[in-house]
Amino acid sequence: MDERIVFLDTSGIFAWINQRDPNHQTMLALPQEPGRRLVTTDYILDEALTLFMARGIPHQRKRLLSMVNTSAIVQLVWIGQDYFREAAEWMFKYEDHPFSFTDCTSFACMAKLGIRKVATTDAHFEKVGFTNLLRNPT
Repeated sequence: MDERIVFLDTSGIFAWINQRDPNHQTMLALPQEPGRRLVTTDYILDEALTLFMARGIPHQRKRLLSMVNTSAIVQLVWIGQDYFREAAEWMFKYEDHPFSFTDCTSFACMAKLGIRKVATTDAHFEKVGFTNLLRNPT
C-alpha cells in the first residue's frame, strides 16, 4: 500500500476548485507533494459536477473536467460491474449506517486499490477505517 496515493471524495474536489472553501489551501498543496497520486471515480466526478450546479458555480465544471483529463497525477477509476457488486456488499455490511451508494463505491474502490487516505470532510470514511485528510468546517 502506497501512502502517497490519496482518494479524492466530492468534498475534496470541491475544496480543490473552490477558493472560498476552508480546505482549499490544503487541497492545493496535496498534489505538490513528491510522488503524490490522486484517485477518484466517475461516481465522485458526477457528484462533484452536480454539486457545482447546486452551489451556483456551474462555470467550474469545465475547469474540473479539464483538470481531471489533463492531470498526470489524477487517475479516474470507472465504477463498472465488479465495483458495483462490491459496493452493494459494503452497503449491506453497513446497512445500519447512512452511507450513500456512492460512498460504498468509493469504499470498494479504495479497498481494492489499497488506498487508506481520503481527501474528504465526510466522517463516513473514518467509520469504516479510512483516514480523512481534511477538516470538517462545521
